Parts: sequence; structure tokens; C-alpha cells
Amino acid sequence: MMFLTRKIIFSAAHVCRNPDWSDDQNRYVYGHCAVGTGHGHDYICEATVKGSINSSTGIVVNLVDVKQLLRTVITPLDMTHLNDNGDLFQGQEPTTERLTRALWHRLVPMLTQCELARLNIYESRTRSIEYIGDDTMIYVTRRVEFNAAHRLHSQVLSDEENARIFGKCNNPNGHGHNYELEVTVCGPLDKRTGMVIDMGLLDELIQREVVDRYDHKNLNMDLEEFREVNPTSEEFARVIWNRLSPHLTQPTLYKIRLVETSNNSFEYYGEQEL
Repeated sequence: MMFLTRKIIFSAAHVCRNPDWSDDQNRYVYGHCAVGTGHGHDYICEATVKGSINSSTGIVVNLVDVKQLLRTVITPLDMTHLNDNGDLFQGQEPTTERLTRALWHRLVPMLTQCELARLNIYESRTRSIEYIGDDTMIYVTRRVEFNAAHRLHSQVLSDEENARIFGKCNNPNGHGHNYELEVTVCGPLDKRTGMVIDMGLLDELIQREVVDRYDHKNLNMDLEEFREVNPTSEEFARVIWNRLSPHLTQPTLYKIRLVETSNNSFEYYGEQEL
């Protein structure tokens, strides 16, 4: 089975606000999306299709055809205010979860030579939605940044072994990173809100359990969890998972992605077999 991805960008405005709720409740559920009469996004839509390679052409499907189908679905939304599209959202708040699901169901019947595997909508560089056709398994990713220092040094290895394995990262005085953290949760769409998880709840959790604890800290010296644990990014991702997962039962924590540098990133899914 071969997977192919085609990307398209479009611009649209929306506001998500339930008129029956207070300003504080709307802000907690929808975040900044509840403010004002609307705001805009340069949405990035990535459609991933799958299929078998045709023995005659050597391709699964002509990506030009996929591009045209995406344009057919996306163009009516480009440079519009999504709240005005009653046909697409049926009078409901135009959350990115609902947008992704609606685009999926419009695109699926058009694909005859391949099958839609997943649809990703990037609302901004800090929030994205992935949909695979199952309303009970919608993936929401939130991205944050924080800064921390560490030294890679294992207490069970000799100084020589540590220097050989970790190189410059074994510098006795440590070194720092601008860490990027992506937290992905998975769960059903809440029909009341059109969200998988309230923005305020997820943001508060990440801020409290991760950013407040690790931002501008020396992992080796300031954190009890690394007193005897070598603070590699592998171990750091696992520590972050263990701090967040007890608080995420519905939706559940699906993935942690920790970006250490532009060259190195680490993904952790808990101890489940993938």
C-alpha cells in the first residue's frame, strides 16, 4: 500500500462562540477563537490518499487529479467567513474539527482511483486537527515552546564512556535548547462544543505540567525526576508523557513529539505497541 499527500492552502475567517454561554465559558472552550466578530487563518490542508501502484503507469493516482479535487472542495471556502457557510456547518460553530470532518465527507465520494487515508488541517503553527473518517478518533495537536538546559551524562558509565557517547552534549557545564513540544490527544467530537477538548483545559494542563515546571530550568540540577535519570530527549519525552497522561482520560493522550533542534525530534506513544 502506497500513501501520497497533497497540500493546499486557503484563507478564511471564523468565530466560535455559543450565544447561550458567558464570555468566560466561551473563552475557556474556544480560546481566542471566541473573541470579536471573527479572525482569519491561512489554513493548510493536507490530504493523504492510499492505494496500490498501477503496473502500467507506476503511480497510484495522478496527483494533478487529486489537486483538482481538493480545489473543487476548498475553493468555495477560500477568502470567505466560515460562519456564513450554513450549508457546511448547519448553524453550528465552525471549529476546525468540524471543518476537517466536513471536508473529508465532501472529498471521499470524489476519489475513485484511490482511498482517502487521513486529512490534516493546520489552523496555525500551534494547533492542528487530523481526521481519519472516525468520529470517535479525532486527533488534536497543540504546540508550545520552552527553554531548558541539560547535560547528557549517565551515572552508570565512566567519564570516558560518557564523553565518547554524548560528545559535546557531555559538556560539564551543560548546554541549552529551545524545545518545541507537540501534544496530541485523541477522542470523539463533543457535539455540544464541536471540539475534542476545550482549548482552555488543554492549554492549562500543558502550562502547569510542562511549561511552568521546565521552562528556563536546568534539568539535571533543578528537577527531582532527573536526579538519577540522564535527561536525554528520549527520557524527557517519557517524563512529559507520564506527567500529562493521568490528566487525559477522555480524550486520551495519543502522542508526545519533542523537538530538541531542527535536526533532532523524538516521538513517544507511551508503552503501547504500534
